[in-house]
Amino acid sequence: MREFGHEVIREDGNPPLTLLQHVKLHFAIGIASGFIFGTLEFLFEKYIYKRVSFGKTMLIGSVSYMISILLLVTFGIRSFSRIVGIEFDWAFLQTFIFSKEMLLLTSYIFMVGFLIDFFREVDKKFGPGNLWKMIKGEFYHPKEENRIFMFLDLKSSTTIAEQLGHSKYSQLIQTCFLDVSDLVIKHKADIYQYVGDEIVLSWSIEDGLQDLNCIKFYYNYRDLLESKRNYYESKFGLVPQFKAGLEMGSVMVAEVGEIKREIAYHGDVLNTAARIQACCNEFNRKVLISENIESALSEITNNEYELMGDIQLKGKQKNLKIYAVSDLILN
Repeated sequence: MREFGHEVIREDGNPPLTLLQHVKLHFAIGIASGFIFGTLEFLFEKYIYKRVSFGKTMLIGSVSYMISILLLVTFGIRSFSRIVGIEFDWAFLQTFIFSKEMLLLTSYIFMVGFLIDFFREVDKKFGPGNLWKMIKGEFYHPKEENRIFMFLDLKSSTTIAEQLGHSKYSQLIQTCFLDVSDLVIKHKADIYQYVGDEIVLSWSIEDGLQDLNCIKFYYNYRDLLESKRNYYESKFGLVPQFKAGLEMGSVMVAEVGEIKREIAYHGDVLNTAARIQACCNEFNRKVLISENIESALSEITNNEYELMGDIQLKGKQKNLKIYAVSDLILN
């Protein structure tokens, strides 16, 4: 074929493709593309995005898309053509690969793939869904929300840092924070901030109380780390353990900053959650919750929580009842 897609005689002597054959061909390509690129996205999400830098992610993704397109055209069209009843030969495939249509298709898929990866990574920088909210200006003016906050902190962090050294310690924190990702999605949490060796998580009241998400998150994370005991012990010589403090209530949320923008929560709820988490060592408990959360959970479950006392937290004028959560809550 001297020119692809026009009414000319193909070099193999066969008549050009009809409009219906073109439709069938592109339909077949669409099915194959969906399967290949869907598989790529799954593999990238599971093995690439969490382990390489932003720039390398973009490069690997773009190159993979290009290679996939060539493989798709070279091997996929021939197989799918038999399904739709069109006979192809290698001469036709070679012509198609170097045609204007192929150049447009490659450019289109490359740009779409690049933009998808770019916006996905940017969305992760702000937190899932927050990029779109910032584009809409949802947080341009401060607004009030009711939320649950958890301060999740590495236990014995100072001792571990001295034991491992700053480089190995940073690798430990990085690995722990990577492992938390899937559970964040499973338990409908939002990661608000990473602060040193601490993660600040947040839920809407409905999502946090539903199926005890705000509590089960901690125990499932603990079990995940325990399931990887051999890995952590071989690489770091220990299995990390975390402690958590939770509080719920009204906060203000707003978009802040100019040179570096982010979505920030302001309110006494965060200070209280941090103070509660700091009491874990004092009471030798792994999970402590405020009386506000205890009251809300008691309304939807029959679980009992151990009262630690009517405590005056640092920086607080009024005492606050603090409760400990037992592993039995999961039974």
